[in-house]
Amino acid sequence: MKDYEQVVSLWLECKLINSKGSATRRQLLQKIRRDRDLFLVCEDEEKEIIGTVMGSWDGWRAWIYKVAVAENFRNEGIATKLLDAVVRQLRKRFGRNVIIRAYIERGNEASLSLFRKLGFETINEFVIVTLGRQ
Repeated sequence: MKDYEQVVSLWLECKLINSKGSATRRQLLQKIRRDRDLFLVCEDEEKEIIGTVMGSWDGWRAWIYKVAVAENFRNEGIATKLLDAVVRQLRKRFGRNVIIRAYIERGNEASLSLFRKLGFETINEFVIVTLGRQ
């Protein structure tokens, strides 16, 4: 949790969240308590957070969220390393044959290209709907 501010700032920079309130301390603490091994960060030499990825399990499939790399560190293989690491963790925890999916926003060609390079396939049949907080 000491890295909360850095993580949220990175997600804001990468437009993975709209506001700080989109990722509260409470939410991140719950995630860390439940899936510490599936919330990965990358630090630079000064111990600043420059990359993140989160894995999750919905009881049926594994999911990847919050792949983020600070702009100054892009195209250095950090996202690939983070994705490889979280995929290894997901398979270790849920089996080699686990189905792993990721949310990628429409138009995010860089992320789509990266996931495809790693063997992920695009499924176009889904529309995601959401219910806001009450």
